[in-house]
Amino acid sequence: MKTKNKIIKTARICHKITKGLYYASCVLCLTFIVLAIALSCTKAIKTFTVEETACLFGTLALYSFMSIGLLWNVASIFKNVEQEKAPFSEKVSYYLKRSSIFVVLISVIPALVGSIVLRIIYPATELTFPISLSGIISGITMFMISMFFNYGKELQKNEDETL
Repeated sequence: MKTKNKIIKTARICHKITKGLYYASCVLCLTFIVLAIALSCTKAIKTFTVEETACLFGTLALYSFMSIGLLWNVASIFKNVEQEKAPFSEKVSYYLKRSSIFVVLISVIPALVGSIVLRIIYPATELTFPISLSGIISGITMFMISMFFNYGKELQKNEDETL
């Protein structure tokens, strides 16, 4: 019973931290969009062309936007653990699967979009955005863990029925 209480208390703390990061990511996304527009129009960064500046901050805005989705799902995981007073539930498994998808998408989509758009607009550029292999592996691992949580839910249900 002590372990269960620790899990619930930790979930409550993590939910608050994740929610704070979610709001920070929302502000960051808007900030990057404004910077992409403002710095491109004013040509404020002398070492980058207008296209490179717009693409750089546009890609950062895309990263932030996708982080918003990831943080929303992670916050929902912690919220459900806290509300249901158990880590093994269908909702936790569902949000963990969605989080894993966002991790993979964050690892691939902004880098591809940023690099492709920059090459199309400004072919002479040397600026590229790397794809994160560790992010892809982490996303696949999270997806597997979500399946473990789903199985844990079934085991918990069977145990509750036998008692």
